Parts: sequence; C-alpha cells; structure tokens
Amino acid sequence: MQRITLMPKEVTFPELSTLEFGIIETYNEAIKSYNEKARNSLNIFSNKNGELAESNCFAPIVLRQYLPKNSRLATMVDLGRATEINPSFLKGFYSDTGLTLRTNGDSHSPNDLLAKKLTKELKSRGINLKNPKVIYFDALDLKQDNNSDYGLVYILNERAKLGENIFDAPELMKDNFNFKTMDSKTGIPIENKQGNRTCYTRKDGLDRFCLVRSSSVVSDFRGLVYSNDGGRVVVVSNAESVANSQIFSDYLKSLEEERNRQVAEIDKKYSEARAILTKK
Repeated sequence: MQRITLMPKEVTFPELSTLEFGIIETYNEAIKSYNEKARNSLNIFSNKNGELAESNCFAPIVLRQYLPKNSRLATMVDLGRATEINPSFLKGFYSDTGLTLRTNGDSHSPNDLLAKKLTKELKSRGINLKNPKVIYFDALDLKQDNNSDYGLVYILNERAKLGENIFDAPELMKDNFNFKTMDSKTGIPIENKQGNRTCYTRKDGLDRFCLVRSSSVVSDFRGLVYSNDGGRVVVVSNAESVANSQIFSDYLKSLEEERNRQVAEIDKKYSEARAILTKK
C-alpha cells in the first residue's frame, strides 16, 4: 500500500529568525521622538557580525512596527516549539518575549510604578491579578513618563486580550522548577521533575519573561532595561497565513499529541528502568 499526505498549496510554515542590523537606521530615527530619559532605555542595539544584538523589555515594542511584512515578535510559544525541534536554537543567547506581573506594586522600586500602572490597565479591562499574568509584547505599547526610572511605562493596546496575548500564570508563583516542554497555547513551562531546563520565579512584582542562554525561562529578573550583546530579537515570518490556517492548526495539534505520546512513553521506560536498577 502506498500513502501520501497532501498539504494545501496555500499553507506556509512559520520561520523564526533573528534580525539583521540593517533595521537599525529606521529604528534610530524612530526613537528620536522620545525624550532623553526614555531614549536611554531604548538606545540599546549593537552590531554583532551584521546581526542586531541586545534586547530588553522596552526596545522590541518600538522595533515591532518596523519589522518585515507579515512578521511579528516571537512569543515563548514560538521559542518553546523551536527549542523542542532544535535544542541548540538560541543556545548561548537570550530573547525577551514579554512581562510577568504578579502583584500590584514591586519591592524593587524602579519597577513599582510600572507594576501599579499596568495593574490599573488590566483592571480597566476587567482583568484581575488573582493569578500572576504573562503579558506578551503584542499586548503592550509604551508611554513616556518622567516619574518612571526608565522614562517609560507600559499601557495595554487595542490588541490586548486575556487568553490571546495575556495569560493567567499561577505556575509562576511557585518556587523555581524543572521542565521539559511549554504549554502550546501560553508558552508557560510545564513542571517536570525529570526536566533539564529550569523556570526561575519570584513572589512579587514585575519581571521579564525571557528565554535565556541555557534554554531555561526567566520570570524573576527585575532589570527591565538591562541589555547585553547576548540578546537577540527573534521574529516569526509567515505569521498571518499560518495563524489563519485551520488545517495547519489541526496539523500542529496532531504533532503535539504525538510528541506528548512519545514523551510519556520515554518517561515510562525511564521509570521502569530506574525501578529495576534501584531495587534491592
């Protein structure tokens, strides 16, 4: 018997990539409209062998509007899929995807105003902080504010929506935990004691939601403006056509089910082998 699965011609697959440095000219022109205090938080990018290097939790939001057509900033969902397909993807680098907000205010004083204002923004949309929130860059815009240590505060834009680019994240209130995979909708790591990756957490405030050099996830780093040349802005191309394809969504679902089946099978074999080896 011969068999072949046909994929429609109109279906295109997403591609993750870092940005070339050439985009910097347009970006630098754009940030001239900000005052000096805000520009200090935005003027971060450097050239690393023709690649746009560095990242923080402000600059990608401005850069977003100058991305190539049909491209968007990567979320942790995208980075999670990429690192499962190729564990060496972004090894040695870090990439910011958004924010983690746990409380109305922050014990780290530079973030206190931003946490309070963002909590107020959520409340105005009928979203409470009963659970911590992961808020992706897609939901955020920036507003200048001289009362902010960064010269900027976050506001929710018209795309901001709970369940789409804002997610409940009760998992991120627990202590640091190991994981292997991330939730395919939210990008939040799924605890697995046998996992070789770590999700770092803390109990209050506003933090980065960031994939770091070891493919672990940081949700406890308070330095929103900090940047170094290990940072990369990752974008997804062919984003719209994939998002609108029900066939592709079904295909991804079947892949996820098969992945989960194989992971469960491996975990079972591991447990059985361990039980035999440790049996007295």
